[in-house]
Amino acid sequence: MNKKVLVITPFFAPETHAAVFRAHKLVKYLKRMGWQPYVITVDTNYEYNEDHALVEELDGIPIYRTKYIEPSIRGIKMAFGGADRTYKTLKKQGVFDTLEINTNTVDTSIVSKPKRTSQAYQYILNRHLKNPDRFWTWKKGAIKLAKKLIKEENIATVFTTTLPFTANEIGIELKKTMPIQWIADFRDPITYGKRFHSSIPRVYARQKRIQDLTFQYADKIVGTSSSYGMIFHDQYAGAYDAKFEFIPTGIDDDYMPTPQVKKANTFVLVGEYLKEYRDSFFSLYKKAINGLPKEEIPKIQIIGNKEINEGVALRYVKELQLTDHVTFYDHMPQSELYDMIESAKYVLLINGDKAYWWCVFAKLIDYIALQKQVLAFVPEISEARKELTKANTATFLKFNEEDSVQKLRDIIENPQAIKKPNEAYCKRYLASSQVKAFIHLFEALQS
Repeated sequence: MNKKVLVITPFFAPETHAAVFRAHKLVKYLKRMGWQPYVITVDTNYEYNEDHALVEELDGIPIYRTKYIEPSIRGIKMAFGGADRTYKTLKKQGVFDTLEINTNTVDTSIVSKPKRTSQAYQYILNRHLKNPDRFWTWKKGAIKLAKKLIKEENIATVFTTTLPFTANEIGIELKKTMPIQWIADFRDPITYGKRFHSSIPRVYARQKRIQDLTFQYADKIVGTSSSYGMIFHDQYAGAYDAKFEFIPTGIDDDYMPTPQVKKANTFVLVGEYLKEYRDSFFSLYKKAINGLPKEEIPKIQIIGNKEINEGVALRYVKELQLTDHVTFYDHMPQSELYDMIESAKYVLLINGDKAYWWCVFAKLIDYIALQKQVLAFVPEISEARKELTKANTATFLKFNEEDSVQKLRDIIENPQAIKKPNEAYCKRYLASSQVKAFIHLFEALQS
């Protein structure tokens, strides 16, 4: 049995973006379970926070950082010796303290440009420089190094995770030219959800072509949600059903906090506060706490990219006069995050009655693994409801029901009897379980 695996992803430690952790936990626990992972990633992180303690966890794992120049004014200037304009550096300099900007969608190198210049620049970025995505400049070097490692280290298995589409282009080229087994991992249904692909027809056509070739050449397609299998079934009329497998991401076993019997009077929401959420939960919460004694009102703690979350949600908090009840926290080490989740009376999942029916959110993974009581606003037919029902950890509410305010008020005033979680099912959302499932897949492909 060849126990060498090459993991290819542009999102990797020390980055702390949510896209990092599936691959991070995979290589960390593969090593512990007797396998030898290798990692190819980018040499420059332009967009996200960093935690160098994550790299320290990966002792003995070769990590190769190949040249990546962001196809932008910022990237070109930095490549020729210009000032460091990466997000983490600008943040340290206080650039975002008074600037409301979504760094997921806006190139921070243009924050001071006139409006017309900015619009022209975005036009060029979206139609040319991000085709199929911003990582295309990394592809050539990553492929060259991957072929070298596969040959010299006798690597049998290649794992890519997407988004971005470029990761799949690398996998396609390696599968066509090297004697490997290729596992193409989908963290999102990349050509199904509008927010994951380009709205420009020419760019989208290329992105869809990459996905089509991925299904053609990959030995196995893995998704972070079982619903992806239904989406892919519809997209390809069942042609690749046998290739698909659902393997959930898991919470890092090392960071499991000590269970606390006495909980803080807090509701915790983890992750990005999406613009689609609007003020739905805040309005419901405002009505539910009306007239309650101050000491009985649970505080809401929103944990994630503080600039992004405040940029979207703070306006609703202020409009509803909830500033004394809502606190925003920036990204924090996972161990600290899990302690805050564990100590909370309830955790929140507020994606709404229609949106993201297919999704197992990163926050939901944490909630289930930690066996937390969840206040869930999710569609009646949804992956989140299915998994929470199996875990037996959720109270389901709706924003548009007349009695939702009273239900939430009852929960605040008289916390429901704690449901007994399905502990065996919750353990499926541990990193060790995730990696055991991948090992089983790797072994099956070699047999």
